Amino acid sequence: MSVRTGSRDGRGFVRRGIALLATALLAATAAVAGTAAPAQAAVPDRWGFAYLQTPTPAPGTILDTTRQWGSWKATAPALWATVDQVGVGRYQVRFPLTASANGVAHVTAVDNAPRWCQVFQNYPSGTDQIVVVQCYRPGGAPDNSRFVVDYTAASGVLPPGSDAFGYVKANPLGALMSSYNSAGAGNVVTQLGTGFYEVKLNGLGTALLDGNLQATAEHPNSPRRCKIARWTSSGGTLLAYVFCFDAGGSMADTWFNLTYHRQRPVFGAVPPTRFAYLWSPALGGPSDFNSAGGVNTIMVSGVGQYLVTLPSVGYQRTTVQVTAFGPTPDYCNLQTPWIVSGNTVFVRNVICFNAAGAQTPNNFFLTYSSSV
Repeated sequence: MSVRTGSRDGRGFVRRGIALLATALLAATAAVAGTAAPAQAAVPDRWGFAYLQTPTPAPGTILDTTRQWGSWKATAPALWATVDQVGVGRYQVRFPLTASANGVAHVTAVDNAPRWCQVFQNYPSGTDQIVVVQCYRPGGAPDNSRFVVDYTAASGVLPPGSDAFGYVKANPLGALMSSYNSAGAGNVVTQLGTGFYEVKLNGLGTALLDGNLQATAEHPNSPRRCKIARWTSSGGTLLAYVFCFDAGGSMADTWFNLTYHRQRPVFGAVPPTRFAYLWSPALGGPSDFNSAGGVNTIMVSGVGQYLVTLPSVGYQRTTVQVTAFGPTPDYCNLQTPWIVSGNTVFVRNVICFNAAGAQTPNNFFLTYSSSV
């Protein structure tokens, strides 16, 4: 069942943001083929995902072994991703044998209460990759939370085909810090206003709005949230417009990570072959995909709460990420960990909040993958 959701926010900065977005879309339609030095791209060299099952882990805790996996398992199956809590709401996740200086990370809070998590820092340490996650409660005070975190890094090019994968990490002014494009055509990020970024993924678009987007703020000092305000595709270029906010809901500059994937998991690897994704305003359209041919569904389960069902793709060792969609400061998380029953995945529930922490209806992107 398709669900239309939305929220209202009368504040001036949202109106200004929408106006800027409309102007940018008109300009992009007229001239969409911006260029940059091609980024090398292909199936990822290194990737991993993990779920923090307790908000107060003991030092060196092995993350939930039913909800973690990674590229290191091919050569070191006995190794597991681990976590250390290094402050209030701050966690150091270690992915073994995945070190890279050109990757991106995504994180989604898992909590019944209003919380959000962002990347605090992301860096190689020897042969391992460290993703430091910082979580907050409304108002911007650090607070403990469960979360799911993904990391990927890639190089090379993909052969021509129907699937696509690309990512960027940009600094607060829009300069590329990491970049990957499976068509080898390059990516471009442009800051269009305070907290407002246009991401061009050249060669990855089609005539349709298909595939999935995930965006995660990254900041070492201040609370930030990012979401997809709008996306479009023209002339083979996919355009994503990213809005980022501070704790109070005002648009604010920040580093951010963005990933686009079409008929591939969010971390880019194939296999696995059991994965699914959707965009809530267009359920049943080309942005709604299930690799096993199952029919994904969304059911409203409360104010700002949505039960997502993904049939036929449910296998152990799984990951889910959620990114809110639209121009307001609202954000979406996972209320509880997703579960696998038989071969069906139940995400109970996607839960969305406004800047003050009240549950509110909102659209979202959701992506899921197994390890097989």
